Amino acid sequence: MALVHFGADWCPPCKELDAALQPLESTYTSVAFINVNAEELSDLAESNGVESVPHIVLFKGGKKMAEISGAKMPEIKAMLASMTSIAFDDSAPIEVRLKALVNRDPVMLFMKGSPEAPRCGFSRQTVEMLNETKIPYGTFDILGNEEVRQELKKFSDWPTYPQLYVNGELVGGLDILKELKENDELLSTLKGE
Repeated sequence: MALVHFGADWCPPCKELDAALQPLESTYTSVAFINVNAEELSDLAESNGVESVPHIVLFKGGKKMAEISGAKMPEIKAMLASMTSIAFDDSAPIEVRLKALVNRDPVMLFMKGSPEAPRCGFSRQTVEMLNETKIPYGTFDILGNEEVRQELKKFSDWPTYPQLYVNGELVGGLDILKELKENDELLSTLKGE
């Protein structure tokens, strides 16, 4: 696993982020921490969706697993903690990994793409609806992991994406969320009430 920090020499938040990341290297020994000058390696930065610095991308097995734009240490720490958990241990049984994934955050959205760049209309609409509630939520890009994409359908007995979980329990897809919103039940559902 590799955490790549795309930065620039002229960027004070990049330097601050470098200093803040250093202590994490001893905690996460299985993660390679790599600094990339986004201006010198602009093709690499561009191919990884870097539009501003600092920008963090977490890779596993050569695949982009997660990304955070900005010097957001609490989010970076949470991402590292969750991505190094059993949910991402390929040697663990898929059922165990899926259980860990759906419980990674109190509100967890399995979608196509990311909240910043949804890769289907249903995912985009779901993100917009969730963002309106102002309730924080975690996401997982099912396009980046075919095994999770296929197995989660069986695990949840739900054939389509996006899928939203609250406290590890499936709420449903976009149609269910629209119905909850129409009935003024979306906020209470997301709060686990």
